[in-house]
Amino acid sequence: MAGIHALDRLIGNDYPDLATDAEVRAFEQVPYADRVAAESTYDAIKLGAARNPDGAAIQFLQNADPADTPLVVTYRDFIARVTQAANMFHALGVEKGDVISFMLPLVPDAFVTLFGAEAAGIANPVNPLLEPHQIVEILEAANTTILVALGPMPGTDIWQKVEQVRKHLKHLKAIVQVGPGDPANGIHSFAKLIETQPSDRLVASHHQELRLERRHELRPRAVIGSRDRSEQVP
Repeated sequence: MAGIHALDRLIGNDYPDLATDAEVRAFEQVPYADRVAAESTYDAIKLGAARNPDGAAIQFLQNADPADTPLVVTYRDFIARVTQAANMFHALGVEKGDVISFMLPLVPDAFVTLFGAEAAGIANPVNPLLEPHQIVEILEAANTTILVALGPMPGTDIWQKVEQVRKHLKHLKAIVQVGPGDPANGIHSFAKLIETQPSDRLVASHHQELRLERRHELRPRAVIGSRDRSEQVP
C-alpha cells in the first residue's frame, strides 16, 4: 500500500520528524533511487494522477477574476495532455538532448508544454517580456529546436517578438502556436497538432534513457533576467 507521500517509497503513513541531526543523516543516507519512486517529472505526475485522477491539477481563471468559475483540469486529463505534448514534440523531430523553448503566459497549455517538453527532451521557458535581442540570445544559446508561443492576442506582443526572432534561430525545426496556426507560413497549431497524438503512452524510445540520466542530474535552465545590451534584432 502506498504511503503518505506519492514519491517516497519508505516513509509510510507518517512524515518523519527529522528532529535531530542523527535522524536527518539517517534519512539522507538512503540512496535516491531506493527512496524516490519517480525517475522524471513525467513519472511523478503519473504517480500523483493515479492517486487522485479526478482531483484538480489546474484551476484557471480565464479572465483573472476570482468571481469567475475556474476552468478545471483534472489530473487524469492533465497527464493525458502532457503525454500528447511529449508525443507531439517527438513527431516534430525532437530527439534526446533537443531543446523545446516556449514563450507563454501562465495558461494551462504552458504547464502542458513544460512537462511534455521535459518528457521528450529539454524544456527551456523564456520570459516573453524580454526584448527580442535578448530572446534571440537565450534561444540560440540553448540551441532551440522547437519554439512554442502564444499567437496574436490583444494586450500582448509575444507573437510579434516570435516573428522578429525566428529568422535568427539556426537550429529551429518547428514553431508551434497556441492559437489557430498558420500552415502556409510553417506555423503549427498547438491544439490541432496535439490532438493527433496518443494520450496513453509515450512513443519516443529515448524516454527511458532520459529517465535514467535525470536520476542523478539536474539540467540548468536559461537565466530569465534582462541585461543592458545595445544590439538590436531587426
